[in-house]
Amino acid sequence: MDAGEILAQVERLTHDKLTYFVRVGYIKPKKVKHGTLYYNEFSQEDLEIIKRAWEYITLSDMRVRAAFEKARKEVEDLQLRLPLRATK
Repeated sequence: MDAGEILAQVERLTHDKLTYFVRVGYIKPKKVKHGTLYYNEFSQEDLEIIKRAWEYITLSDMRVRAAFEKARKEVEDLQLRLPLRATK
């Protein structure tokens, strides 16, 4: 998904803040080339981390680095608890 889709799903998050999170490395989206330009392509995992971190930042007044560390750990822990899909 692109930045616009992220912004549509995370209330009150601005494009400038999202760009900042990417620039300093809190989120590392895949870079996709369209013509001569590169765009960020965010995964579902990126979205979940951003949503959780943004809640900590806005609701708990948590520092950005701590919010992303906590959010990333929660998303990784949740993924570890999901059952493996059976392959055919």
